[in-house]
Amino acid sequence: MSGIETITMLSGLVYLLLFQWHERSGWSWLPFLMLTAAVWLTVAAKPPLSSLIVLAVAIGMLYRYKLISVFYDSRDQQLRSLVRYFLVISWGFVTIQYGVYIFQLHQGDLPWLSRPDIVDGFLPIAGGLGLRALLSLGITDYHHPAATITVLVISLSGLILGRAFCSWFCPLGVVGEWLHHFRNLLLPGEWTPPKWLDLLLKSQKFLVLSFLMFIVILAVPNFALQGYLMSQYHQAADMKMGAFFFNLNFISGIFVVWVLSVTMFFKQGFCRYLCPYGGWLSLLGLLTPLRIRRSSSSCLRSKGYDCDKCSRACPSRIQVHELISVRNIECTNCLTCISACPKQANAIHFGTSNKKVSAKTLLAMLCVLLLLMPLLAHVIFDFWTSNTPLEQRRYLLNILPSLSH
Repeated sequence: MSGIETITMLSGLVYLLLFQWHERSGWSWLPFLMLTAAVWLTVAAKPPLSSLIVLAVAIGMLYRYKLISVFYDSRDQQLRSLVRYFLVISWGFVTIQYGVYIFQLHQGDLPWLSRPDIVDGFLPIAGGLGLRALLSLGITDYHHPAATITVLVISLSGLILGRAFCSWFCPLGVVGEWLHHFRNLLLPGEWTPPKWLDLLLKSQKFLVLSFLMFIVILAVPNFALQGYLMSQYHQAADMKMGAFFFNLNFISGIFVVWVLSVTMFFKQGFCRYLCPYGGWLSLLGLLTPLRIRRSSSSCLRSKGYDCDKCSRACPSRIQVHELISVRNIECTNCLTCISACPKQANAIHFGTSNKKVSAKTLLAMLCVLLLLMPLLAHVIFDFWTSNTPLEQRRYLLNILPSLSH
């Protein structure tokens, strides 16, 4: 596991400890014991010393300048912004590190930066096939184990928290917002497509998802699955993905132009219309009891006020003020509607019908699922880092254009 991955995942563990400390009056001894065990396992695994030093210095700075309170005193949307920008910065370092690694590998040099395995999170087919092989055949994918873990934990987060990953952890959503804002500077104004066009555009992500599901479930039969996971094409999947976007041909160029156009032109265009992960999580999210809920008795509308602040604030254009329970595939549980609800009403909450889940608790659950679980998979099962030999990876990079299924 590379340094930036270690720092990011340990940061999630630090947040859990801060959350446990701040909410300790309502916690039993069991969560504290589990977190203590996680800390011990992390230390026992001896992550890169430089990562621990950087994390310790960062925590020391936060404590010195009394900024630790930011994590539990900030408002919901401030907390979400902090998390998103932190993860975007982390992904920026990952992108640079992976680019330097591939460049030096191509030059024939010994890379002085390790390969960040989290890049395998952008390989849904590899992750889906790896997870299927693990669950149905007991076979582990040693070339892209991080892809398997990523698909597993994101799917679990969808079953429990719906599309919260999209609005709290996904870096592509933040980049998409930046691109949309840049377009607004050049061509001011928003355009909401008519319903028929909105449905047509949304079908794209489900068409892509259907294609991915077909490959993962049907295209590779069980008897051929182990052979595929050992194939050169699978071993080079991350480099093939990178080549698709950075060594553009006519087809991939059209694809990139379309993705950028939809992302820049429509608010949340990529998330709403193109992302297959978003489509998958939206389907899983239909099963969770944790969702946005509105109390009709507390809502100002029940008292004669024409209030729709929650709906106007919703980035997904959901008419929250007309619903009791938001069961909508476009809801990302960003909690913006809750923040917009007038405090004298306090009519909207996230959770079950009789249990509220705060933004800080939601973030803690995301940290457990998306940061702590991958960390423990690496520490306990040594299942995160790719075992593809360096020379094999260099050979695959040199013959990349000739590799096919």
